[in-house]
Amino acid sequence: MKTIVLTLLTAALGLAQNQSNTAKQTELDAATNAARAPKATGTATQKKKPAQPAPRPKAAAQSQVQTIPAGATQVESNLYRYTDSSGKTWNYRQTPFGISKWEETSSPASQPTPQPAQVKNDPVAVTDLGDSYRFEKKTPFGTSTWVRKKSELSDEEKALTTDPQANGTSVDSKPARNQ
Repeated sequence: MKTIVLTLLTAALGLAQNQSNTAKQTELDAATNAARAPKATGTATQKKKPAQPAPRPKAAAQSQVQTIPAGATQVESNLYRYTDSSGKTWNYRQTPFGISKWEETSSPASQPTPQPAQVKNDPVAVTDLGDSYRFEKKTPFGTSTWVRKKSELSDEEKALTTDPQANGTSVDSKPARNQ
């Protein structure tokens, strides 16, 4: 039974493929005959050609492509700075999508100056556990607790343990009870 169904399925696929090939051949023959036929000169029998779109001006598209000026100085990789004839300073960055250009602003208010690392004034409870410290800090997401050995303290943690009154912290020398 299975072999009969399989044989019929194969025959059906073969016939379908043969029909599609003959349809394609018929279309090719019609196109070839139309190309070989003599063209009529009369206006009544002449076919109208579809309107072709006007060619686009390529000069406008080429003028929009930016290039890095020859007198530009390289600030860092893919970043160049150029001062034009009117005194404006422009930055050019080479990106995977092309060249990006923007005017450099020299106002100090717009550029934030980096602040030196300072201990934040958030209250931190420090508990001395002997060979380590437990730090507890209240955050908007709840209390954050961590334990650090005295030999592995970061600079901020050392500042919290050495001068607790200046930093707004409290140092307890007794270990906290397990809750």
